[in-house]
Amino acid sequence: MRNTIRPLSCVLQLCFFIPGVRAETANQVFERIVENWRWSHYWFGKTGLDDAYVPGKKISALIFWNRSEDQPIRGLCSSELGRCVAYAGIYLDPHERQVPLALGTSLQQAFASWVNGGLRDPSFLVGVQGFAAADFQSETKSLTLPAWEPPSSITQRTFREEARRQAEKIRRTFGCWGVEADTRPQECGGSLVFAFYGDNDPYWFVLRSCATACEFKGESVEMLRRGDHGWDVTVGGFINSPKEEVERLKQQIEKAEMFRLQL
Repeated sequence: MRNTIRPLSCVLQLCFFIPGVRAETANQVFERIVENWRWSHYWFGKTGLDDAYVPGKKISALIFWNRSEDQPIRGLCSSELGRCVAYAGIYLDPHERQVPLALGTSLQQAFASWVNGGLRDPSFLVGVQGFAAADFQSETKSLTLPAWEPPSSITQRTFREEARRQAEKIRRTFGCWGVEADTRPQECGGSLVFAFYGDNDPYWFVLRSCATACEFKGESVEMLRRGDHGWDVTVGGFINSPKEEVERLKQQIEKAEMFRLQL
């Protein structure tokens, strides 16, 4: 039985082939980064830029993205934000790598030094090896930091037929009564609420509510992780405490509800 919270600092690193990586423009890369910020802000309640982020603020930023088809990386450096940030992987990785900008260093110098040094960040155990500044495209843009709107997966609410098939599989795994437990009492009932997700989202959020007569009573949240064959339930994705975090995620899931299943 899983009954521990997954630390939100857990990192999802996925490196797959992305057709057309080289055809991206700086504007497209920035839009993807913005989507990342909004996704993290909606689901985690914060981003790695909260100390400097002001919606509507105009900034100058060096946007960079690599040409790798095996490990795509997107990021930017900005004096107004006081740092360089980078996001790795095909999906919206909610955990950025970042480094502060040294005083008097140009954006191009900061970017090149950071990439050549392996995109080092103390919160990550290892750097990103095998890349140099010459492997990236970059462009300096004048930008406006967008408002904190929900991510496109929530605003567009695109229903996916695969979601119901995946949900049925999850229902068999993430129920209110253990498979090896005694006979389930008649009073044990519950539900699973599945939130909308997008093509690039790394996690799919599910709220489980179980009656007090159940083995797994009360409310908990599962962050399903993308796997090779769909969405997977993992030990690290289970959250049942602290109660404040479960309640916060419950509200976000219910606002983004795609459908629910009875248990």
